[in-house]
Amino acid sequence: MKINLWHLLAILTISAVMVLCGNSIIYVKAHPDASYVDSFVRAIPGILILYIFIYAGVLCKRYIPLQLPAAAYIVTIGCILSIPGVPGSTGPISQFMNNFSGTIMKYVGEVNFMALTTPVLAYAGLSLAKDLPVLKKSGWKLVVVSMLVFIGTYLGSILIADAVLRATGQI
Repeated sequence: MKINLWHLLAILTISAVMVLCGNSIIYVKAHPDASYVDSFVRAIPGILILYIFIYAGVLCKRYIPLQLPAAAYIVTIGCILSIPGVPGSTGPISQFMNNFSGTIMKYVGEVNFMALTTPVLAYAGLSLAKDLPVLKKSGWKLVVVSMLVFIGTYLGSILIADAVLRATGQI
């Protein structure tokens, strides 16, 4: 299903405003002397950069004839543009990429990760609600399997994090 690009712009704009509001609240909680308006305005360039990445990824999904999800294009574009130059190379292009990626990282760094996850989780919940009849058919077994998967993922993450922290001498 192809999404209407105007609808995408509207959804992205609403999401961006939600992220900016959440970002302001988180920033003011961490810095009580800061104002909501200043923190809101401060994150606008980072949100616009992310907005451009998302829109470019959706356009790539629409016009590149590969069967990849838009998220793959968005992540690829974001990673390529935030690489601080090619290692070992020198010259004007490498210098430009270093400055460009530094600027991107500076502005996107003003956007709190938790503020970005709130709309994503809201959309995931809405997506799940769309399939509610299928969930009702699956019954209680799906809940048990989901809980076991969550617990297994959580415990696996703990084991991996503990092993890495011990191997690097952090604990």
